Amino acid sequence: MPFFALKKVVQRVLREYNFTEDIDAYRVFPLWKDIVGEKMADHTKPVRINERVLYVEVDDPLWLTQLKYMKVDILNKIDMRIKKGVLKDVRFYLKGF
Repeated sequence: MPFFALKKVVQRVLREYNFTEDIDAYRVFPLWKDIVGEKMADHTKPVRINERVLYVEVDDPLWLTQLKYMKVDILNKIDMRIKKGVLKDVRFYLKGF
């Protein structure tokens, strides 16, 4: 049985599944607490990325309102921590809706 470089296998799988997102964007999931801070991370959860938009679930309407005002700051922190321009937007929604 021949061996293949992992990088080539991953690239082939991504092409086959038509995966066009920037893989670096997915680093936001394990880094979320570091990006937004522990208190905010206790009330939020990044759920998915679609077309460079991060969707974040929020557990309380007051936090939802606050986060909408902090969107630009959060995007800037993501740019600094992961890669500039990796995400174009962050959308917050109330858990259960």
